Amino acid sequence: MKNYLALTGIAIIVSLTFSCKDKNDKAAITPDYGATGNPYPHNQTVTGSTTYTSPATQNTSFIVGDIGWSNPTCISTYSTALRATKDNIDVIINFSGPATSGTYAIAPTAGANSCVLTISNAPDQPAGVFWYGKSGTVSISQNATSISAILNNVVCTQKEFNFPQVLISGKVGCNQ
Repeated sequence: MKNYLALTGIAIIVSLTFSCKDKNDKAAITPDYGATGNPYPHNQTVTGSTTYTSPATQNTSFIVGDIGWSNPTCISTYSTALRATKDNIDVIINFSGPATSGTYAIAPTAGANSCVLTISNAPDQPAGVFWYGKSGTVSISQNATSISAILNNVVCTQKEFNFPQVLISGKVGCNQ
């Protein structure tokens, strides 16, 4: 038993001796960022805020619902969204519940008396840019087989920028 304890003690001392390295060992890891001070000189990191620029540069306007526009058929007259498309232009109006006759304000979120309007690929603007309604009104008229939305002075901007603006007017609707 004494031999076993002695061998165990020697094994522990030997393993601790060989597992520790000298603090002045040249193989130790030390930061060395060279002249740049950056550990990844070809992948620069930035602190602070990034300034973004809008791909759009000018105000434009268009009329939705004129020649060439299509309005997908309503599933029912209790639609919560209306849509108009032409080529790659897409105009969508979303309501918080079924659209009913009356006037809705354009707002960032849909509510009892407000709706959300979005445009993708507005005419004469850079492709792939989304525009969001900031102001204006939508007047809804509804009967048993159709819904019609008249857009009045709707101003749209990008989410991050208040300029430029897209002014939209016209009509969006659907038939059952």
